[in-house]
Amino acid sequence: MLRKPELIVFAGPNGSGKSTVTKMAKVIEPYINADDIKRTILCTNLEAAEIAGKLRYEAISKRIGFTFETVLSTTRNLELIEYAKSQEYFIRCIYVLTDNPSVNIARVMTRVAAGGHDVPVDKIVSRYHKALSLIPRLLKACDICHIYDNTELPFRIFKKRKDMYFYWTNEDWTKERIKNLTQVEI
Repeated sequence: MLRKPELIVFAGPNGSGKSTVTKMAKVIEPYINADDIKRTILCTNLEAAEIAGKLRYEAISKRIGFTFETVLSTTRNLELIEYAKSQEYFIRCIYVLTDNPSVNIARVMTRVAAGGHDVPVDKIVSRYHKALSLIPRLLKACDICHIYDNTELPFRIFKKRKDMYFYWTNEDWTKERIKNLTQVEI
């Protein structure tokens, strides 16, 4: 039996720590990242996003495994993930969040002070809530999904593996809060 191509996605709101977690995790090359494209060819955010999207769809059409990172605050990349799933891809997701958007704001400000890219505060807050609201739909497309709270140190709060669900609670993430986040009976 032929092995399915695999898509690995690192998702979560701006300032959650996706890039940091990505450096510690297994990735499949090519790693198609709009931020890297923007930095490499000196284009706009929109141009980089369009190029990244095109490269991702090309990889799917060629049945090539790949990795990408996304805020996932709109359905654009979620639709790409769902399309890959419909093309018999194995979908693995590492979702990184914090327990409060104020943490994300502070991290983006720190990143900017160190020379990184900025995101306006209102967009950080708006994207935070939009991104978290798309988690239930994301879970339906994933074969495996790990959700980490990275408020302080990465702490896994949820895992989906096929049709099985696991959760880990702490002071900030009660069973009820995880259930509300994922919309999964756990």
